[in-house]
Parts: sequence; C-alpha cells; structure tokens
Amino acid sequence: METFLQDLRYALRTLGKSPGFTLVAVLALALGIGANSAVFSVVNGVLLRPPPFAEPDRLMDVSNDFGRAGRKGLSSSVVEYREYAELPSVFSSVAAFADDDVTLTGVDTPQHLRVVEATATFFPTLGVRPALGRDFTRDEETAGNDRVVMLTHQTWRTHFSQDPGVLGRTLQLDGEPYTVVGVLPRGVTYPAGTDLYKPFAPSADLASEDKRDTRFLEVIARLKPGVTMETAATDLARVSQALARTHPKYAQGKRTIGLKSLEDEVVGDVRGTLWLLLGAVGFVLLVACGSVANLLLARAAAREREVSIRAALGAGRGRLVAQFLTESLLLSLVGGALGLLLAMWGTDVLLALVGESLPRAADVSLDTRSLLFTGGVSLLSGLLFGLVPALQASRADLNAAMRGNSRGTAGGRSGRLRSGLVVGQVAFALVLLVGAGLFGRSLLVLLSVDPGFKPEGVLTAQLSLPGTSYDTPERQGTFQRELLGRLQALPGVESVGFTNLLPLGRSMTFGFAIDGRTKGPDEVWPAVQLRTVSPDYPRTLGLKLREGRLLEETDGPGAAWAVLINKTFADGYWPQGNALGQRLRLNRPDAQWATVVGIVEDAREWSLDKPMVPMAYYSLAQLGGANLALAIRSKAGNPESLRGGVEAALREVDRNVPLFGVAPLTRLVDESIGSRRLAALLMGLFGGTALLLASLGLAGVIGYSVAQRTREMGIRMALGAAKSDVLVLVLRQGVKLAGLGVLLGLGLSLGLAHLLRTLLYGVTAYDPWTFAGVAALLSAVALLATWLPARRATRVDPIIALRAD
Repeated sequence: METFLQDLRYALRTLGKSPGFTLVAVLALALGIGANSAVFSVVNGVLLRPPPFAEPDRLMDVSNDFGRAGRKGLSSSVVEYREYAELPSVFSSVAAFADDDVTLTGVDTPQHLRVVEATATFFPTLGVRPALGRDFTRDEETAGNDRVVMLTHQTWRTHFSQDPGVLGRTLQLDGEPYTVVGVLPRGVTYPAGTDLYKPFAPSADLASEDKRDTRFLEVIARLKPGVTMETAATDLARVSQALARTHPKYAQGKRTIGLKSLEDEVVGDVRGTLWLLLGAVGFVLLVACGSVANLLLARAAAREREVSIRAALGAGRGRLVAQFLTESLLLSLVGGALGLLLAMWGTDVLLALVGESLPRAADVSLDTRSLLFTGGVSLLSGLLFGLVPALQASRADLNAAMRGNSRGTAGGRSGRLRSGLVVGQVAFALVLLVGAGLFGRSLLVLLSVDPGFKPEGVLTAQLSLPGTSYDTPERQGTFQRELLGRLQALPGVESVGFTNLLPLGRSMTFGFAIDGRTKGPDEVWPAVQLRTVSPDYPRTLGLKLREGRLLEETDGPGAAWAVLINKTFADGYWPQGNALGQRLRLNRPDAQWATVVGIVEDAREWSLDKPMVPMAYYSLAQLGGANLALAIRSKAGNPESLRGGVEAALREVDRNVPLFGVAPLTRLVDESIGSRRLAALLMGLFGGTALLLASLGLAGVIGYSVAQRTREMGIRMALGAAKSDVLVLVLRQGVKLAGLGVLLGLGLSLGLAHLLRTLLYGVTAYDPWTFAGVAALLSAVALLATWLPARRATRVDPIIALRAD
C-alpha cells in the first residue's frame, strides 16, 4: 500500500509539471468515456433493463399474420382473442386490451387522459400486482359492472398527490362516474403513455362469429413453463390449420397466429440502431485511447534518461511499469469523472433530441449499472492506453540514456508503435465517417420524400369529447360545426379541418368488403387505413384530388355514405380505372356501404419511410367519433400565432373539452423521423470527433518524427537538399500512414455496411459515392495534418541543427 501511495504521489507531481499534456489527455478521454456512458445509459434503459414484469422473457405479443400479403402483426377481434385463451397447451394466461382517450372532469381544468381498456387477466398475465388496492375481476368485464379504474403511479402522483385515500374515490371520466380500485407500482406502464386502466366489457355483438374481422384488440400471453417460443409457434401453426377446417371464414386469407416477444414489441425497430451506436461510440473511445497512448509514448521517450537513472538506482522493470500504469490510471479516472459529467448532460440532450420516438425513454437514467460501466470503461481505458507505453518505457537502454544519446533508441520500437496507433486511429475514424455518411445520405433522401401533403403553416391539436355530453352523432356534429365556424372566423385562418387521426401518428386499420366482389381462396386484401374527415380537411392538409370530387357538407347524417380513397387503393383493386362509383364497407359494426366519390393522390399519412398503403377517407359526419384532431392552416404561414385563438374558441364552445397535443404539423413530421435523425447526428458527431483525434494523432507523430530527425534534416539541407525535398520527405511519411489507415478502414467499413443495410432508406449499404467521398475527405484532412509539421521541417536551419547535436 505504501508503494502504491508513493507511486500515486509521484504521478500527481509528474502530471502537474506537464499541465498541457495532462489537459489534452484528460479531455480526449473525457470525450470518449462520456460519449460511451451517455449512449450506454440509453441502451441500458431501453434494451438491457428488464421491463417491470414477472419473467418478461415468457411474455408474448399475439397477433394475426397474413404472410401472402405481407401483413403481419395485425390486431385481433374478440372472437380471435377468446380462441387464443382456449389454448392451454401453449399459454398459461392470455389478455387483451385496447386504448382510448377520456376527459377527466370535476377538477379545476378538464384533463385529457389516455385510458386502456383491459381484460381482468391483463395484470396477472404481466405478473404485476397493484401497489394499492386490487385488480379487476371477471364480473367487471360486463357492461354496467365496468365502472372501476386503476391508476398508474405517475397519474396517482401527478393528479392526486400520492394520496393513499384515493382508493374508493369517484372520478368523472367523460361525465361518467368511475371508482378507483387500485394503483400500480412505480414504473409499470404498458402500453407507454397510459394514464389509467378500466375493464374491457365487449358487447355480445362483438363476440359473434360474423365480427371475426372486426380487429381492434391487442393481445398478450404468457407461455406455459417449459414451452419455448419456437415450440409455441409450431403448436399455433397446427391450431391455425385446425381452425381453418372448422371455421371457413377463418381459412379465408390464409391467416396464421403470429408470436413476438413482448420486449421486442415494446422496443420496436430501434434495437439495431442503438446497438450500432454503442459499437460506434466504442470506436470513438479506441481512437481517444490511441491518441493518449501516442502522447504517452512520446512522453516516455523524453523521460528515458529519468527512467534509466531510476533503473541504475535499483528500480526493477515491474516497479517502473507500475509507476507508468499509475499515471495512466490516474489520467483515465480523472477523464472518467469528467466524462461522467458530460454523460449526465449528454443523456438529457439525447432524450431531448429523440423526443417521444424512443421507446422506454422514461427508463433511461444514469443508474448504478451505468456508473459501474463508466468506472469499468475508465479503468479499462487506463490499462488499454497505458500498458504498451509503460512496457516500452521500462525497456530504456541504460548506457545510451546515461550518455544522453537516446534519440536513436526512441525512434525505433516506439516510433513503430506510434505509427501503428495512428494507422488504427485513421481506420476507425474512416469506419465512423462511412457510417455517418450512409446515415446522413439516408436522412437526406428521407427528407426529400414528398409526403403528399403540405405540413408548412398548419397547426394541429387534439381533443376528446366526453361521452355523456356527446353520446350521439348529432351532438358530436353540432359541436364540430360550432367550433369549426368559430375557428374559421379567427384572423389569419385560411381553412380548418377535423380528422380522427393526424398524419404520421397512430394508425387505425380495418378489413373491408367490396360490393359484388368475393375473395378467392388464396386472395388476401390488405387492411385499409381509416381516416374520418370533415369536408375541408383534405384542402387544409393539401391533399390533391385525382378524380371525382371531395367530400361535401351534403355527405352528412341521413345521406348515402361517401368515401374518398387514395391512388394506391384505387390502382390495387380497380386497375382498369373504374373505381369511382364502386361501393365498399368496413368490417366494423356501425359501417354502411359507402360509394367511392373521389380519388386523391397518395399521402404518406402512416409513415415517410414505409410503402404506401390503401387509405379511405370517410365523412366524419357520417361515421362519427368523439376523439378528434384539428388541422388549421394559417394564411401567414405562422401556425403558432393561432394557438391562443384556438384555445379561446374551444372555451367558448365547451369549457369541459380539453385541448392537448397542440403543435405545428412540421413538428409531427420531424418527430416521425426522430430516431433516424438522431442516428445520423450521433454518427456524424462520433465520426467528426474521431477524425479530429486521428488528425491530431497523425500531426503529433509526424511532428515528433520531425523533432527527432532534426539533425538528419540539417545534414540533408547542408548537402544541398531543397526545402521542397524535405517537404516531400515528410509528407510521404504522413501519406503512407494515412493511406494504410484508409485501406484498413475501407475493409472494416464493408463489414459495417453489411450491418447497416436494414437501417438505411433510399441508399444502398455499399454506396460508392459515400465510400469515395469519405476516403477523399479523410485523405485531405490527413494531408493537412501532415503538411503543418512538414512545413516546420523546411524551416530548419542546418547550422543550428548540426550545432545543437
């Protein structure tokens, strides 16, 4: 222990005498360690930290797959859910749920809440027990007995100040009384964003066989002990075949039962991107370690005389290695501490950048595992960049050093090590830059995609009508007309429209039937995306009419139902161009036959980076709906200026209807590609950092080489060599190192591109322009980094150089 304390005190004195070196080394390590810790915190919260459910690996998402049409992961009907629940050979429990919106009244300001209607088996299937109160019962799955709710911990804290007396309290939800029977533990919220839960009480009609295609339920299940996911999939395939024999309607469309890990369902498609970013930021740390190792090698060469004297006084090689490692570990720990501060800031920045597009964002924090990761990375970095320089420094030639002639020995083994480190830095920097280039080009292609609507100048907002006050289509229609009239009269408003769902958000799909047409035995019709809209909504959004007419005020209650369809729908089912006048009906209880009165151009209302899907725009006045969204186009193109007027107009119509989610439509577009934007931004940041560190490392190695070869340069110039000859000599050394790094990096980048192929949009993973552009950029930066010390070499005075030696 005393020896360690001596080494520590000596390391502190030594590093204190070289503040410039210490500062550069600590900052380089802080950047690498801080970036790693920030990204690891996100990966830990989203991917590594298990969800707060019992045995989460046994929880499955159960859905409908229609493989022949590429339709997978579709919702289930009540009939199908009950079929899943009758599979005891596969599942120990099955549950279903559907989400909705409600308005909490009876408080100072009406509050919008997201509610999930769940079966009594929902929380037992998840393996969750209430923190307060009780769970739902089977009796509460029937209409009239379902007026109970369970609160999430967040709702309990936010709206009820964690009052334990909330149990038994009556809440007014959409004007109806509900009794609070339970509060969930902290952190238990599924699906994300849920505020409270109430029992799912389906009507007898929804449970009938002819409503098999009315799919709106999400189903989860817990595998029986000893049943693997693969075994369950095999059993479910047999069940699908048996159901197809006993239920002819089931067989239509070649439906099978799909299984997916609930953890994968929650995480979505960000898993690959997050692991890739963690690997990329690891490369940044390697480049940083290479830079510090190069600094230590150069510093060790300058300390050869000191090391030789200590060896002459009896210090063994192990003692010398321990001293140098102590200095390295001290640097890494200080860099790690500063990196931890950067990680705390960086994690908040990452979450702010990604917005709501990151699943499980609430679970991201610098917890104990993140702190241990930071500490481990710091120690490992200290060993990684300190061991080789320590071993190299402990091999000092005693006789040469004591004679003061160490220059030759320094240029041998340590020079090759420094050159090798620079080659590695350049290679890793190129790998990161290729990734940044591919992600950046992919994002640019995505940003150039025409969404089919005009988001600029449009303000959006959402509202939910209380069920007791607006329980009929007539009352809903009266509210809509009055609010639309007031909004249209606001200064600066060009047009206003209602819809059930805004673009690039949630989706609502239904099966459908076409009048006079039957499906073939192997024919599958993809579900249609449903939008209910007011007459001015297409004009407000900027949809382009292709044929026919738009919806009108006359398409209201009592009139024959009308529908607009998009080009993809029309071309897919009426390729001869005779879609106008055809009739279709949605597979939902309240649907009637609707006549196609118009065809609009495709709009990417579902997703910017996914193929077009069939869309149907029904009249809101005919189909009805209490959950509404507003789109308001500003004449001046400044949608935010309309916010106050919209809120005032709603208060004038009904003070008990909350307005929420107010945002420009451009923000919704940006948030829909938030994960891709974040990936491109971080890869660009990582690549730029690695490029800076690699160029500094290259400049340092060439500069040190020039300093060591000052006498050689003087002799060359004394014998008649021109300054240009010296310049070319030094540049050749730098270009050689950079060229080797670029070649190695290109080889590594081919492997990276293979991993990226599923994460890109509109760009091939082996895009030659990206590879060539990055190689050219890195070569140019390397040439500049070499030119600076080479230019200094041409200014060497031969007489002074020879006299100094």
